[in-house]
Amino acid sequence: MSLWFRVQEYVVEVGLRLAKVLVATVFGFLVYLVLTGIFGMPASAQLAVESWIAGMLLFLIVETGIF
Repeated sequence: MSLWFRVQEYVVEVGLRLAKVLVATVFGFLVYLVLTGIFGMPASAQLAVESWIAGMLLFLIVETGIF
């Protein structure tokens, strides 16, 4: 394999990983909006981090095909 092909594979892999983080962030933001809006929880940095982690877990569950 040529060096260019290896670099191209690496760039695609990094792009896919960043896309996964972006999708998890969107899921986490939606969880955050539901918790602060509908359920009336006070907004905090801890809630934001926990929502982001919940978004990552939700994405992992969807990605593995459990649903």
